[in-house]
Amino acid sequence: SIAHKVHLDATVSFMESEGTLTLPVGEHSTLYLSGRGSYLNLLYGNLLEIDEMKLRYGLQDYNLTFVQQAGAHDKIRLSLYHGQDRMNLLQEDFADENKLNWQNTAAALHWQHHSSRFILQQNATFSRYRNTLDMGISSVSLNLSSGITQAGYAARLEWTRGNLQWNGGVEYNYYHFRPMQFEVSGSFIENETPKFLEDAHEANAYLQADISIRPSWSVLGGLRLSSYHSHGRSFISPDPRITLNYHPSSSHTLSVHYGLYHQYLHQMSVSNGGLPVDYWTSSSPSVCPQQAHSIALGYYFRSQKGMMEISAEVYYKKLSHQHEYSGSILDFFTQVYHIENNMIHGKGYNYGLNLMLKKNRGKLSGWVSYAIGSSRRRFPELSPTEWFNSTFDRLHDLSVVANYRFNRHWSLGGDFVYASGTPYTKAKSVYVINNNIVSEYGKYNGANLPSTHRMDIALTYRFSPRGHREQSLNLSIYNLYARRNVLFSYLGFQEENFGYKHVYSLCRMLPSIGYTLKF
Repeated sequence: SIAHKVHLDATVSFMESEGTLTLPVGEHSTLYLSGRGSYLNLLYGNLLEIDEMKLRYGLQDYNLTFVQQAGAHDKIRLSLYHGQDRMNLLQEDFADENKLNWQNTAAALHWQHHSSRFILQQNATFSRYRNTLDMGISSVSLNLSSGITQAGYAARLEWTRGNLQWNGGVEYNYYHFRPMQFEVSGSFIENETPKFLEDAHEANAYLQADISIRPSWSVLGGLRLSSYHSHGRSFISPDPRITLNYHPSSSHTLSVHYGLYHQYLHQMSVSNGGLPVDYWTSSSPSVCPQQAHSIALGYYFRSQKGMMEISAEVYYKKLSHQHEYSGSILDFFTQVYHIENNMIHGKGYNYGLNLMLKKNRGKLSGWVSYAIGSSRRRFPELSPTEWFNSTFDRLHDLSVVANYRFNRHWSLGGDFVYASGTPYTKAKSVYVINNNIVSEYGKYNGANLPSTHRMDIALTYRFSPRGHREQSLNLSIYNLYARRNVLFSYLGFQEENFGYKHVYSLCRMLPSIGYTLKF
């Protein structure tokens, strides 16, 4: 939106600081500057020393948005973003050091033209994502790196004719991949992947119509035609979608949806111990696009004054051409290793139930969401008949967020989250043969990390406003009951034995005081 006054919204606390500065630039333009950074280890470094391991984590991100009202019917928006996360885990006794680094840069230029007959939107986008892991175990070091760069253009047109609401558009994206590459060096091994890059082109065109059949019935139907070209091969996929909505009253909606979807980019997880190291790769002559037939039945309720919202959805997805990485980080230490040889292909299905209850007004506000679901896969390379849990399977996922306002000065808020543990393939034994590390695994995705849960609370005092200035103090406690949640597991030394070690998240109670200023 276009602002006409300078505005600052900033918060400073023991763990991180963030702020947004709004600057009017002339009568029809506004510049928004925002940033966030954490300095958790300055005050809580000793609390993050777990099992003789020093955990260091930090993040920072920056945003710049420029909005221009170019006439009565046109608006232009330019957005820039850069963010970086770093994590360092050091165990000095065994010279064991592990570093994770994520970087993301994005830019977008958006133009919207609004007239009495139609709305036209155009977007030009660019993004670059990088992910690196450095591991050191005694005299051996491992480096994993991957990345993906995207540049694209999209145009969307919306218009209404009679009882039909239409929208259609075209999209084009160029992708530049750097799939997972590794380098291993040590006293008994030198190994690395050959350096290679991938390029791909994706183009889409779609048309969709929202038809009011009767006052209580409507149909939303459309067709998307996609084309993808990579490695000298082209894929063309028509994806039909249809949704039938029934409105017995203004507060209730029932819907039935069917859609066919194709996915040309594939996210692969390298670590079978829950380590957050993923990479992106492209469809190719040997890797077919993923396909999903999706069916969903939904219900939505919103009270007349918008105080309460209830939603429920049950879904089923039949999946074809599914791909996962079946190896382990230990496999990188063999001299005959090739990453493409550890991709497995098969089919699968997902099903589940999503529930949400939301209260928007009153002294007590907040929401509760719960999801129960299953994600199963079958890969002939592992077993022609046996089904396995997907790497991204999560049986239970619960979130509770609440805020109670006692009066105009005091309020108490909190949240509770619970999630089932991530599946992974656990190594049963590890040994060295002819200077090569060889690992023997159990059932594929047959083990799970422990379930995670955590509660946070915050007490806020708002000072009486003075002019256009608002101030508040916030006392918060992260992880109220000091739950030790497992972030991921990896293979390493523990009590002179080589085996799985848990790395815990910020597993102790962390109090913080924050000050917020708005003017």
